[in-house]
Amino acid sequence: MVKLYQRVLPRLGLVVTLSLGLSACAQMVVPTPQQSSSNAIAVQAARIHIFSLSPQVPTQQLEPARKALAAANAAQQRGDYLFAERQTELARIRLDNIQQRLNQSPANDGNQQIKGQLRDLQGRIASLQEKIAATRQQLQETNP
Repeated sequence: MVKLYQRVLPRLGLVVTLSLGLSACAQMVVPTPQQSSSNAIAVQAARIHIFSLSPQVPTQQLEPARKALAAANAAQQRGDYLFAERQTELARIRLDNIQQRLNQSPANDGNQQIKGQLRDLQGRIASLQEKIAATRQQLQETNP
């Protein structure tokens, strides 16, 4: 019985030490509500900026997301992080809708057609180059 305690106690001590160390590390990386809110707002602001650079996205489509993000910024400044989170989520959803419309736009279908035509033409060019190489080879064999 004594030998059992001698083997279990050091292992138990090690487990307790590791769990305390890990819990201390976990507490160090937990962001504050302000940091979390600020990071989420920054991500959505970057998405708005990226969409504003696209010629396919009119400025008026981005306005609802900009308003939601402005409301999130104002709420964060007041310390109302729950409202800031909800407004940021609203901006994210609106930007996701814009992204979905862009992905489904007919311009993408046209691009796919053009890419298909390019692949076809590249295949034809490769085939012609092979025929030219074969013809050159035959000419060299007949005219050394």
